[in-house]
Amino acid sequence: MDENKVILNYFFTNHDKSIFAIKNMPQAVQSYVYMGVSRFPNVRERFLKLIREKCDVNQLISFIENGKDVNKLLSNFSTFAAQQNSKIYFDFRHESTAEGSTVFVVSENNPIYATEIQQDFFFPLTTMELSTRYSRKFTYERVYWDPNLMKTEFAEEAKKLLFDSFNLYERGFEILMSEFKERNENTELPEKVSVLDSIRALIPLAAYTTVILGGNSRAMMEHFKKLLSYKDAFIQYYAKEALKELSKISPEYFSRITVDENVVKREEKLRKKARELFGNKFIKSKNDVVLHYEPPLEETIICQILYPYCNLTFEALLDEVNSMNKSERAEILRIATEDRPNRSKPIRGFATRHLIFEIESPWFLWKDFKRHRMNIRFQQEMRGLSGYEIPYLIKGSSIRSEYEKIMDRACDLVERVYLKHGGTLSKTVALQACKKRFLLCMDPRQLTVMGELRTMGEGDRGYRILASEMIELAKEKNELLFGHIKNNYLKGQE
Repeated sequence: MDENKVILNYFFTNHDKSIFAIKNMPQAVQSYVYMGVSRFPNVRERFLKLIREKCDVNQLISFIENGKDVNKLLSNFSTFAAQQNSKIYFDFRHESTAEGSTVFVVSENNPIYATEIQQDFFFPLTTMELSTRYSRKFTYERVYWDPNLMKTEFAEEAKKLLFDSFNLYERGFEILMSEFKERNENTELPEKVSVLDSIRALIPLAAYTTVILGGNSRAMMEHFKKLLSYKDAFIQYYAKEALKELSKISPEYFSRITVDENVVKREEKLRKKARELFGNKFIKSKNDVVLHYEPPLEETIICQILYPYCNLTFEALLDEVNSMNKSERAEILRIATEDRPNRSKPIRGFATRHLIFEIESPWFLWKDFKRHRMNIRFQQEMRGLSGYEIPYLIKGSSIRSEYEKIMDRACDLVERVYLKHGGTLSKTVALQACKKRFLLCMDPRQLTVMGELRTMGEGDRGYRILASEMIELAKEKNELLFGHIKNNYLKGQE
């Protein structure tokens, strides 16, 4: 066979058709073909030219024909491609050059609370983590003690609280299993899962989980640049260590990632502004789910800009914004938009949807809501005043009183840590039943997808209830538009 065909058939699915796929290429080379080579006609011919310039073709063909690993013969080509990719991305700012390669990072000793930041992205990333409803791998010995928390007056109190919560977690599982069997209820879930759905409320957010984060290089670079801006001790450690490891795979990209100082300064200014306006004021939500249907655009954007830095409900914040004069609104918008590095980095507050759901839920339910990346999310910091959830199996159990005492202690500690040291540390002493408030902004299609999925039988009971309420609130606003959505939770109850 023609040596060109040998090479082309190894790296592409065919050598002569107008439609083909790429295969067997090192990551850097594949990215360069995606961004650099694809901008010219005759992709395969240009690839052949580069192969001949950068490799020993005769040896390459011999390796291919004898089934040997060709990667070590492509080192010069990979180095060249990586250098070109870096130049295209950082110097020419054509960011799509990094979309053609996929990398994964594993964090085995990862506090649960850190997942909310690690999963907070727009680009196509995905995460997998140790489940709290299928696994009992959580123990007091696997707790991350934030070094900043350990320097405070709350250190020993936090250790005692988390020890007691794990103690009840261990004892309570067998108690709930026994009492659940005695109820002889019909359930769509296995008994163990039903019990773990309730007892996981006692797992501290500082307990270690395992997280696998994967995505293309562009997504990873944008994501870790953002992570570097957080003051959280673990996130700082995680981001720096992960970038060191990623740099071993693609140093031309990941060794150049640094924090965006403008983003840090902007968030500090917005936090300061919110404190000037609202202080530590806390307003309790009237319901677990509230729908704001097509609120005014300008007011919505200003509310979304301020929402993460205060503890007002969206409704109360909207009232505050409505009372602002033009110059006051202009100042907030100026802070939010100044020092923007390029056209692709507008602040998240400027992104919204037709439907804005404000939800106050225990962390173990927020944990699933935040995984719906197509929705735009705005979250507030942990406050003890938000209270806690009593899962339905615990409500009718013999451990309810002990559970409530532990949760009262937890919420009290969360609030005191927040008032003294801020929200970065308040979540490190929280349990998964502690409530958190957030916005989910979505369009009709996203509500359809999420609503039907999260009301299905295999979902957590609490999650199904909240998703069901979201569907019904939308139908009240517009039956014609949302009447098609299948509320599987209501169907199951019937």
